[in-house]
Amino acid sequence: MAHARKFLVLTGIVAALALASCAAGETGPPFREVAGTRLLMASVMEPAADHLWASVGWIITPEGEEYIRPETDEEWTLVRNAAVTVAESGNLMMMDRRKMDDEDWIAWCRDLIDAGDAAMQAADARDVQGIFDTGEQVYFACAGCHAQYWANDPNQFRQ
Repeated sequence: MAHARKFLVLTGIVAALALASCAAGETGPPFREVAGTRLLMASVMEPAADHLWASVGWIITPEGEEYIRPETDEEWTLVRNAAVTVAESGNLMMMDRRKMDDEDWIAWCRDLIDAGDAAMQAADARDVQGIFDTGEQVYFACAGCHAQYWANDPNQFRQ
């Protein structure tokens, strides 16, 4: 019995060492960032955010209020897809060559991820007010980040 216990302990130690040595040699997935931060924002993030913002709202006309909202399954799917794109754009902007620093930049990206995730949930629930509210979250994440980074030097972002 003591032999079996020693064997199990030694096997566990060897396995742990093997895993640690494998992990130490890993550098992570071989990402190849094709688009710089500016291009990613302009071609992926901004169109998705624009779609979210344009998907719900109202217009006041002389005839009265006109409500804008997704009506069909296809329209709700497009809103959900935009929300997924917003959330995942936050992840893409945290990749090494795109991130500006490890604190504020990451916090803004996480705000964007949270807003996109909330918009996904609102789209799944077909919650028009939820989409409207998460649009505000997306706006504040974008505006706050732009005020901190873009306003100081827009040329710091690689195309």
